[in-house]
Amino acid sequence: MSIEYTADAAPPGTRAQYWSESVSEIFFPLDVEIRDPGHFGGNVTYWDVGPTSLARFASGAVRYRREREHLRSIASEQLLITFALRSGASFRQNDVELNCKTRGFFIQRGNSPYEFEHSGDNELWVVKLDSESLRHRVRSIDRFASQVFDAELGMGALLLDTLSAMPQRLDETDKRLHDRLGSHLIDLLSLALEGDERVLRSGESTVQRAHIGRIERFIRQNLRSRSLTPELIAAECGISVRYLHDLFSGGDRTVGRWIRELRLEECRSQLQDADRRDTIAEIAYRWGFGDHAQFSRHYRAHFGETPRQTRDAGRA
Repeated sequence: MSIEYTADAAPPGTRAQYWSESVSEIFFPLDVEIRDPGHFGGNVTYWDVGPTSLARFASGAVRYRREREHLRSIASEQLLITFALRSGASFRQNDVELNCKTRGFFIQRGNSPYEFEHSGDNELWVVKLDSESLRHRVRSIDRFASQVFDAELGMGALLLDTLSAMPQRLDETDKRLHDRLGSHLIDLLSLALEGDERVLRSGESTVQRAHIGRIERFIRQNLRSRSLTPELIAAECGISVRYLHDLFSGGDRTVGRWIRELRLEECRSQLQDADRRDTIAEIAYRWGFGDHAQFSRHYRAHFGETPRQTRDAGRA
């Protein structure tokens, strides 16, 4: 089900306020500056997709500011993944300035001030998600937050194609599947981020990037194996255990914690599937958890609910 906001229906003198309230309702508090309020037109349609949301904007020139006063009541960091389709856009946050060309996309972090604008008519697709849901899939968000990505080729284009087709199909899809659909959308986003060559132009050396890519691929391919230890990973990737830990020290989690969180996410996805008949213990064992009590403790600490509660909610 979609929700639509249309500034065209508001009196010209109130359109800026209407647009500001609408955008803040969809995302989070923002200040909005409209260059030509008397002639401004715009509409936005919003869809809820489980752990994510999707919005399509079509509007005239506008500038958005997220100020420090808007950050006072943050419970968790929200990310906006913004695609500019009709014209370019500019974005400034944390001393980084990005110029996004047409059919490019970038990450807006909701936990610090920023300024985003497009100087002419534009169409935007925006995915909103909790930063933690992306952190479970990529080693560090920081290395992606200062880059503009390409949505014309490869995984970026596939992600945009999926977003464009999704609204038409959502109403045809059982709402009980929306959580899984949103989770798959985040998976596709992580592939688009990690698959874009320009993100590799970070402070990491060519050798480090090669090692990290090989390590992450090996972990994902062997996630079910209970023998997936730092020692095995290091040996298979031709590096020392110490160097393995050094490579992960630039992120926000250790290699062991990242493996555990990836496994917990896979377990959660299967627990949410109402059609699965595996027991909770069988699912946990399949994804490398040999101790059921320990699995339950980690699961509750990570998601704030028990595996049984997740399963019951998926079958409701």
